[in-house]
Amino acid sequence: MTVTTDAPTPTTPLAINAAPVIRRRIGTIAARVALLAPVVAIYVVFFVWPVVSVLLRSLSPDGKFDAAAPVIDFSNYQKIFVDDFLLRIEWRTVLLAINSTLLTVLLGFPTAYFISRLPKRTAGLLLLLILVPFWVSIVVRLFAVTSILSPNGIVNQLSLALGLGETSLLYTQAGTLVGTVMYLLPYMVLVLYAGMTSVDDNLVLAARTLGASSVRTFFTVYLPMVRGSLVSGALLVFILGLSFFLVPAILGGPQEQTISVYIQQQIDVYQWGIASAMGILLLIATIICYVGVVKVAGSFQPGGIGPAQAKGVSTSLPFRWSPWMAVSAVVSVITIAFLVIPVLFVFPLAVGETGTVVFPPRGFTLRWFGEVFTSQAWLGPIWQSIIVATGTAVLSVGMALILARVTSRMTSTTWKAVIGGLAFAPIVTPAILLAIGIFDVELKLGLTGTVIGLIFAHTIIAAPLSYALIVAAMSSADRGIEAAAWTLGASRARAFWTIVVRGIMPSVIGAFAIAFVTSWDEVVLALFIQTGPTKTLPVTIYKYLESGIVPTVPAVASLLVLVVVLIVVVRSMTNRATSRRTSARQEKP
Repeated sequence: MTVTTDAPTPTTPLAINAAPVIRRRIGTIAARVALLAPVVAIYVVFFVWPVVSVLLRSLSPDGKFDAAAPVIDFSNYQKIFVDDFLLRIEWRTVLLAINSTLLTVLLGFPTAYFISRLPKRTAGLLLLLILVPFWVSIVVRLFAVTSILSPNGIVNQLSLALGLGETSLLYTQAGTLVGTVMYLLPYMVLVLYAGMTSVDDNLVLAARTLGASSVRTFFTVYLPMVRGSLVSGALLVFILGLSFFLVPAILGGPQEQTISVYIQQQIDVYQWGIASAMGILLLIATIICYVGVVKVAGSFQPGGIGPAQAKGVSTSLPFRWSPWMAVSAVVSVITIAFLVIPVLFVFPLAVGETGTVVFPPRGFTLRWFGEVFTSQAWLGPIWQSIIVATGTAVLSVGMALILARVTSRMTSTTWKAVIGGLAFAPIVTPAILLAIGIFDVELKLGLTGTVIGLIFAHTIIAAPLSYALIVAAMSSADRGIEAAAWTLGASRARAFWTIVVRGIMPSVIGAFAIAFVTSWDEVVLALFIQTGPTKTLPVTIYKYLESGIVPTVPAVASLLVLVVVLIVVVRSMTNRATSRRTSARQEKP
């Protein structure tokens, strides 16, 4: 007896209809894999491989991992926890991070609160005064702090004038703390300000209406609503302070070594084993802290990558002077002065006639500015920085567009979270660990001392910031316009470039700018990877800070500050013009 079934055969309509769907699905997956392949390759070679290489070196007693005869040994890690010298370095590093966090909270909280209560225009002006120093190169600010804290600096001169005796904070624990707080304070203010401007003022007003005192309202209503931002900001600042390299390297003396400085010194003498173990220890501590940030804030968003928006005081809860507000105003003045004065200090140092940098300057001359534009000692680093930063920005924006395109089309939130987490992983990794890892890999690939090697290294830390801007813009874009272009016969590639990219062009330009600035200002990776005679501009300034400052250094620093101020002014004028045009369109009937 013959048994028949209703199962579809290759010729049934169900199979015919399903085949194109399957082919389309396979084609979509293949297209996404092809798009992601170059991005994945760059991440694997210049991020995953370096971290794994450092990990493997840390497990070898002599720091030389042999794949043919692998040895797993934890003696380097054991040494970290039993060696008295290393324990002192670790405690000094943790103490610096704790003290920096406490000081940034004490200064940042009242400052952010005071600015959040001001009218929009005034708040925007104060935010700019905080952001301008934040955008100025860290080596420029370190040069200024070095000059201020040196024996010939203004701090020691004021101390002598007041009869307090000689006070030189350079190469001391206090000087290192001052420099670290100066760097970290804007992060704290921005994180707290973002949280405070999102507070519902009606809740505070309701508490006061029901008879609660200002103090009770603050502690029972306002503080719980900004607690998440406070904890997130404190953890972020602690993480950055824990792995910071530049400030301890410049302002700290031989007796003030931190983990990052110790790692750099060990690599210089080819002691890879203990240096790698210390780097992995930093990475573990950093990951634990970032998990805490995500637990508190719900997500991780890199700080300082976007424009700070001044919300302005609520009309339901207008600005009023009170003892706490007066204290906040005084602390805000101290905070802004603490950030702005070092930036302004470079200008008088750049016009002195003497061949050494002294304060107050003797005489007046613009000779040192002329040398900057005529001496190959400065033109070479300037062009090197421009070339590297441009290449980094182009590659970072390309990678960010690919990642944003793939994730914006995904329906799985799990895969979106995985790709997003991996994209941000390089900026979570301590810079010193990334530096020695990429240096090790590029030594094997023959890329140390090359421009392309430095571009790839900078792209690893710049691409996540570009991705953060582009993915936010692409996720909120109207997909219907792109679908309409497909319907009208446009290819997917043409529709993407002419519809999607053009529609988010301001974010693309912003992503290019932030990648350019990240590369332009980067020192740690460039310090390890650049082995040739021509360095980038920040590394050149850093070398002068180590060996001795010449008058052209403050001239270069002044020019860099002027460029930042010019960019801020142009950007402010552009934003104001855009707001006026938008308001005019909305007012038209």
